[in-house]
Amino acid sequence: MKAGRPDDLGDFDTERDAYAAALTAWAQRQADGLLERADAKDGGPPDFHSLWAAQSPERQAQLAALMLSYGLRLAQIGAWSVLGVWNPEADGWAPEVMEAWLAAAAASHAAQYEQAAYTAAVAAVKDEGDWRDNLKAGLASWVVAAGVRAVTAATEARSFGSHDAAGASGLTHKVWRTGGKNPRASHVRMGGDAVELGKTFANGLRWPGDSNGDADETANCNCRLDYERGT
Repeated sequence: MKAGRPDDLGDFDTERDAYAAALTAWAQRQADGLLERADAKDGGPPDFHSLWAAQSPERQAQLAALMLSYGLRLAQIGAWSVLGVWNPEADGWAPEVMEAWLAAAAASHAAQYEQAAYTAAVAAVKDEGDWRDNLKAGLASWVVAAGVRAVTAATEARSFGSHDAAGASGLTHKVWRTGGKNPRASHVRMGGDAVELGKTFANGLRWPGDSNGDADETANCNCRLDYERGT
């Protein structure tokens, strides 16, 4: 049976925004839980290892599963943006092939985001002022950062999906298309740049949102790729 674009897939903006909302809501629940447990402790600052880090494996697995579920949808949006033009029958391509890479990416994002929360909690004890106020402020920033991470991860998943479909469809070159309302100046300059499918762009990225790159090149990026077939 030939692969087809799932009927329930929305467009990129809709799926990205749903991802950001889900990840932010998840982070808010975790932050609220930690604050509640911390407030229940008498005396000085609590042991954040027992309150937070001890449950880290379970929490990371939960977060990675959430991120993978959205990543699979966004990767398929990217893939079908290519397949619809170059390979409507999806010959040589299947969505299942993308799952291992997306699962690894989700696990990496989850680990990084988890570490950021623990860092914020530990800093609350070390910084000047009341540790409770510091903790609330640090976790509030952590929750806000969920939206940025979701946008970045969404762009990465779409880019990976389109790249995977391009390779399966025999396309040979990728073209950087600058997007978003306030793109980086470096990404504006790269708009229209084309490189071979297996190469990196001038900024060292394989695609927009590439997790191999630094945050200053990837965070909140809304660029995308087009593809070409060489003669």
